Amino acid sequence: MKRFSRAAVLGATALAAGLVGTAAQAQVEIITVTAQKREQTLLEAPVAVTAVTGEMIAEAQIRDASDLQTLVPSLSVGEFAASTNQTFNIRSLGSSSFNPGVEPSVGVFIDGVYVPRQGASINDFLSLERVEVIRGPQSTLFGRNTPAGVVSFHTRQPEFEFGAEGEVTVGNYNARVAAVSVTGPLVADQLAFRLDGSINQRDGFITNQDGREFNNRDRWSARGQLLWDSGGATTARFIASISNIDENCCAAPFSYVSPSEAFSLAQLGAVLPSGDPFDGTTAIDGPLRTQVDTWGLSAEINHDFGGFTLTSITAYQSYEEDQVIDADFTTLDAAGARQQFQDYNAFTQEFRIASNGGENFDWMAGLFYYNNELTFQNETPYGSQLAAFANLASSLDPSVQALAAGLGLPAGSGIPAIMNTIIGGNNATGVGTLFPLPSGAGALPTVPANGYLGAGQGLVNETYNYDTEAWSAFGQVDWRVTDRFTITAGLRYSRETKDYTPNVTINDPFSALNAVQLGQDLRLPTAGTCAAFPVGDSCAFFVPAILAAQGAPFNPAVPLTAEQAANPAINFLLPLIEGSGLQFNVVNAPFAPGSRTDENVSGSIIFGYDWSPTLNTYLSVGTGYKPGGFSLNSNSAATGLFQFEEETTLNIEVGVKGTAFENRLVYAVALFDQTNKDFQTEVFVGGGFYLDNAGEISVRGLEVEATLAPTQNLVIAGGFTWLFQNRYESYEFGPCPRTSSLTEPGMAGNPLFADCLATRVNQNGFSGRFNDLSGVDRANPEFSGFLSAMYTQPLGNGLELRLRGETSYTSSQNLSGALAAMPSFEQDAVTLVNGSIGIGAEDGGWSLQLWGRNLTDETYYRGTFFSVGTIGPSTNSYPSNPRTYGLTLRARF
Repeated sequence: MKRFSRAAVLGATALAAGLVGTAAQAQVEIITVTAQKREQTLLEAPVAVTAVTGEMIAEAQIRDASDLQTLVPSLSVGEFAASTNQTFNIRSLGSSSFNPGVEPSVGVFIDGVYVPRQGASINDFLSLERVEVIRGPQSTLFGRNTPAGVVSFHTRQPEFEFGAEGEVTVGNYNARVAAVSVTGPLVADQLAFRLDGSINQRDGFITNQDGREFNNRDRWSARGQLLWDSGGATTARFIASISNIDENCCAAPFSYVSPSEAFSLAQLGAVLPSGDPFDGTTAIDGPLRTQVDTWGLSAEINHDFGGFTLTSITAYQSYEEDQVIDADFTTLDAAGARQQFQDYNAFTQEFRIASNGGENFDWMAGLFYYNNELTFQNETPYGSQLAAFANLASSLDPSVQALAAGLGLPAGSGIPAIMNTIIGGNNATGVGTLFPLPSGAGALPTVPANGYLGAGQGLVNETYNYDTEAWSAFGQVDWRVTDRFTITAGLRYSRETKDYTPNVTINDPFSALNAVQLGQDLRLPTAGTCAAFPVGDSCAFFVPAILAAQGAPFNPAVPLTAEQAANPAINFLLPLIEGSGLQFNVVNAPFAPGSRTDENVSGSIIFGYDWSPTLNTYLSVGTGYKPGGFSLNSNSAATGLFQFEEETTLNIEVGVKGTAFENRLVYAVALFDQTNKDFQTEVFVGGGFYLDNAGEISVRGLEVEATLAPTQNLVIAGGFTWLFQNRYESYEFGPCPRTSSLTEPGMAGNPLFADCLATRVNQNGFSGRFNDLSGVDRANPEFSGFLSAMYTQPLGNGLELRLRGETSYTSSQNLSGALAAMPSFEQDAVTLVNGSIGIGAEDGGWSLQLWGRNLTDETYYRGTFFSVGTIGPSTNSYPSNPRTYGLTLRARF
């Protein structure tokens, strides 16, 4: 008689659904997946896929998508400014931008329905059956936006027998979680229902200087399902879901406070940040809040025609997000609250016909249609203290100090004050008595009444309407050449059109200034004007003899060359160039409506060979695709690049899957070589980011997963990913950090940033500082892995003890994103330890579990970035969650 151990199910991981066998012999039961859009066991599926069961997710107290990465080594989840700003990356590839115009590189599906934005998938997992993480490009069967892989959530269907289950959790930080699921028949054997609901609340991990708590949890969700079975060839499943998030998230305390930052904050009376992002405190004066409302409807209908089955999946999704953050992350009124609103409504329809299997030649074909209407709004006004802060911060630069002193300005005068004085002097007289304008010079801009960077200036509003319509046709065949050898081949044709309508209003005269051009316009024509030039010895820079020695034209009507304008001996305003870090906006940019259409053919071919019933191998070649689009960020006007091109992926993979020791061990190994071309990324240009396509990325690695059941009571599971090559093969015009960071420790003389010391013109004709990253390693961890164990011990009277331990490891990495590895962004290796102990009924009727996550209270960064609005190399970071623990009671009827 076989004994089914629920404890073993809870201990199972990537490859095993449970543990079955006699008391003397344990065997691992294999998970069934739909990675090829037909049911197969993990061993049969010729693709690199990890499946995590819903029972395991519950047992491991995984409440968020970011926690899922501890059980899937090739998956990483980034978390940034808001609760919904999470990005999935597989094999280090994924979206590297939060520009709403960029879509994910990892496709997310819930019950077969494509989810356009990953933020819509992060709410609590309701009645989850399993999560499949399919690695490598999956465009043939899953379509758009899957060049890096797929994360597919599968929930439990309604059942025709009545059942109910629920759980209640309490924990530190005042955590309160409750969930309930009820299922049963409405019409015997014909119509069944399932109702699920959950609420998740917790106090924040970080306390602000005014007592507010950040990084809290406050979300709820509900889902209703109907399952109709005709009793013959037709079944239908209808799902309605709704969810809400209302959280004060996510704080980014300072991880490094530069001297100029500390000086400016102190002088202006701000609360000084501690500089330790892990002390549980922060100091901001503005809001930090994310509100998200989502709802959706879907219908899946299947009809069996005998030799093949027709499947229709129809879905409609609505998503609204209102995000408000304190953009300067300080208690100064430097930047007003940055508010972003995003609203989309998406409709999807898939028709699919597939043979019912079991033949030498199986096939599948389908059509997919997608329509999405997105509205995105953003505004970031300047605060009343921005000008004063910018003056103080930039006044610490010796070259700026010298220029200010030569102009007779008081101490503490920085770049905005200098600009106000230079241009104000000319405007005051109308003829330029302070700096006589040479013949042929352009007209200087005016100074606002409240000076440059004054309150109320900035990005007043930007609104984009962004409509996408896409359709595709796909097909795949499985040819069983012999009983052991199978060839699988597939193709997908995709066509996508995007319409873009911008409406941008910017009031920021300071961002319109060009220090190089001003240096040209203010250049004195003769040495005799030195008496009117109140900058002392600096006037000597404009003596004709010196100009001639430098090769500069004496005729003021002749413009300076780019090299001459960048020479401090000629352009006395060159010290102000670093002020571009304070030029947040691009004014008078040619924002205009646009439309683009992308077409692509993706495909895959897989050669599978079954050496024995316990050993399978495969060789696959597959391509992936993500269409181009438009940037929904006014910073892109800095380069005039409002569009970016499509992204493609080629993956070559060899895999081995099998069992050993009479099914006590189940394992999977994959060796892959993945090349990504025209990777869609963001490039920092001083005042902000713009979208561009990187050249070519090469990622090569090894993945190993295994589940071992040495006894009937013990299950051990583990896996690791080794990315032994992860670099830019070609990326001539990569991003540079801000200029001030080039002098910080470890940066001066660093050959990785040698290109950043000069101005170049990129392939798009834009002049700026670029770093040739060709051949440079990407800033990602080389190793990641996990190991878990679950032990159950019968106690008699139908009770059993359950012990579970888990550890995950991520090697050291650099958090500089698309930049070359910066010393200040380096992060040490991270090891996390989770565990639980519980008691419950052997039949799973109830359990009581004491659990803990991050038991060693490990501290690490989820992300790091240069502080906003500073000239020095200050940084802010998103800290990890601290140790959490709690008690969970579950019951099943």
